[in-house]
This record gives sequence, structure tokens and C-alpha cells, in this order.
Amino acid sequence: MNENPQALEAAARTALTTHHSRALVFEFEGQRYVVKKLAEKPRKLAQTLFMRWLVKRLTGQPLPMRTLALSQAANGMDFEARRLQSLAAAGVRVPRVALVTPEFFVLEFCGTVVATLLEKWTADAWRGELSRLATELGEFHKAGQWHGGAQIKNITQQDGLSYRIDFEENFGEFLPLTVAQAADLVLFLNSISLAGPVDEAESRRLLPELLGRYFTANPDPEIKQVIHRALPLLGTLSGIAGCFQRWSKKGIRRVLILVDVLRGID
Repeated sequence: MNENPQALEAAARTALTTHHSRALVFEFEGQRYVVKKLAEKPRKLAQTLFMRWLVKRLTGQPLPMRTLALSQAANGMDFEARRLQSLAAAGVRVPRVALVTPEFFVLEFCGTVVATLLEKWTADAWRGELSRLATELGEFHKAGQWHGGAQIKNITQQDGLSYRIDFEENFGEFLPLTVAQAADLVLFLNSISLAGPVDEAESRRLLPELLGRYFTANPDPEIKQVIHRALPLLGTLSGIAGCFQRWSKKGIRRVLILVDVLRGID
């Protein structure tokens, strides 16, 4: 595809003036695109220290401070664009990067997010689609990849295919791969629990099935070990959170369901 870069940039800039959002859909020469401004997110010392402690807790191995400090390569405005280009080169379905500037980048539009589609699907449809996505996440991880934001709000569907979006999170650049992948799995499951038509009874039935689908596609025992090491901490946090459940609409209930489901991992 041969866009006119100058005209595409001008159209993206015009779109950004119409709303304060960091990500906007716009049309250019009959095709839909997404323009996204990136936010600089330097890691503070407290965050680095906490992550170092957490990694040692989960893996038993401490990481050097310099490993967890943000590098220039992972702190630039175009970090996400570079990750998208790298993933595309590896055969991962992600939006094509059409333009990168120092202030924003432009992607091809690749459909509606699953979190929105879930509201419209029938029960049979979303059970099938979520199972397929659990398998795809396992395959993605088995290929040595990590997402950093594997929630269903960061997966789109178009023409029967799913695409991964939103790769701002850079922690996987500094953590052991299995830790980043375990975080992906937890985020994925948590985003489904109590989402749209998924009630608590369905969550407790569905999430173990999704775990089974994931581990069938990616039978990595190290990911299970990371989760098992995290369970005491998660259990403590869920116990504290449970005290405030009456004031939480869904968030705390999601955590309690998720911890119960994770405890069932063999």
C-alpha cells in the first residue's frame, strides 16, 4: 500500500485536533486508520525496587538494578511502534504501522475490540471465541512472545481474525519471559471474569476451561511455577480486598474469583 506520507500525517494531525483522546480513528483516502499519541512513562525508583522484589519472590532469582531501569530504547516515543513492527515481522497479527512521527504514530484500523463484541455475542458465540483466544494466547507465548496488556480490550477482531493491539507496556523487556507471560495470562483471565454477560457462576466455570486451553497450547511448567509462587501473595491481597467487597461493583469480586481459579492449577 502506497500512502502519501505527508497527506496521511496531515490527516492524522487534523484528527487529533478534534478530541483530547490519545487514540482516534480517522479516514484517509477511503481507509480507516488509528492515530495514537504516546505518553512518556519513566519508571520511578520505587517502581523499580518493587519490581525487583517481586521478580525475586516469583522466580527466586534477583535481577540487577540496571536490568530493571528503563533503557533509552524502551522509553522513546516510538517504542510501541517498534514493537508492532517487530511482532509483524515475526508473523504476529498486529496492526500495520503506516506512519511514525516524533509525536504520534498511525496504524491501520483492524476491527472492534473483543470487550465490546462480547456484549453483542450470544453465549455460545462468546464461549467459543474466548476459548479460541485462550489457545491463541498460548500459541503466542509458545512462540516466545509476550504482550504486556493481554486483556480483551486489547484484542480486536476483523474479518474473522483477531489482532493484538496496545503494546505500551515495556516491562517484558526487563523481566524473565515466563514472568511476563504469566502476567499476560492473569490479565487475560481477569479481563474476562464478570465482563459483559459473564456472571460469577459462568466465570468460575469458564476460566478453568480457558486455562486448560491455554496450557494445551503452551504446556510450559515454568509459567505454572510462577503462578504458584505468586499465590500466597495474591491470597493475602485478595483477603484484604474481600473486606471491601461490598463497596466494589466488580473489581474486587473479579480478583477473588481469579485467585480461586488459579489455586486450581495443577
